[in-house]
Amino acid sequence: MDISAIRKANLIKLLEKYSTQKEFAELVDTPTSYITQITQGTLGKNGKPVSLGNTVARRIEKMLNLEHGFMDVDHSTDHNNIVPFNPQVNPKSDDLRISPVEFKSSFENKNTIKIPVHKNVRASCGDGVANFLEDVTDYLEVDPNFLRLMGINIKPERLRIIYSTEYSMWPTVVPDSPLFVDTTPVDTSAMISGDVYVFMHNSLLRMKRVFISYGDEKTVRLQSDNPDKKKYPDEIITREQLNELVFLGRLELSLVKP
Repeated sequence: MDISAIRKANLIKLLEKYSTQKEFAELVDTPTSYITQITQGTLGKNGKPVSLGNTVARRIEKMLNLEHGFMDVDHSTDHNNIVPFNPQVNPKSDDLRISPVEFKSSFENKNTIKIPVHKNVRASCGDGVANFLEDVTDYLEVDPNFLRLMGINIKPERLRIIYSTEYSMWPTVVPDSPLFVDTTPVDTSAMISGDVYVFMHNSLLRMKRVFISYGDEKTVRLQSDNPDKKKYPDEIITREQLNELVFLGRLELSLVKP
């Protein structure tokens, strides 16, 4: 097979691990239409089938943590080939799947990122504490594949690690839990209703699940996950009051010991 046919065969093999082409395309940051054109053999303007170019081939390898050049090699006889597991894809059957995690020694994998850690910053799940992102106290060096395995698909440079306090967000968050926060600027008009956000309120750093009403009421509910609503009641604010809050980011992951 020529290089175009090999890449197409490898692409089709990779797609078998995902429920839809859209899920795969989003994971590798490539238009779904382009993936479809390749797999269906759509003819391009030059009269030849659309092929998988070098740039996209390398991007797929990088995003799926595959070896450089993986897409250019014929794997049709390789029965031991392991494709990285995507935790956001639903299995095609009701069986269980085990993630094929491969552990490598540090000198084998230099593709790591450093996430700033703010040990002195604690987001309150209750009334708030007077802390905010200031000095970086440490860095957590991780493999980007670990973040994808945990369902974190944002740009790594947007991540910060802070810590929690209080019990109002229990069991989602417990005191002293490391919190992976996406610090991408929050547009209050495009917030994800039901997600957990970290914000400044009256000079206090707080964390709540935010539910936005899209009806005539135009209200916002700041909810605590703790079922004890007598101790941790929900708070109702207006859209105008929501805009007055200073959002630091959205909670991506909370590490909770069992």
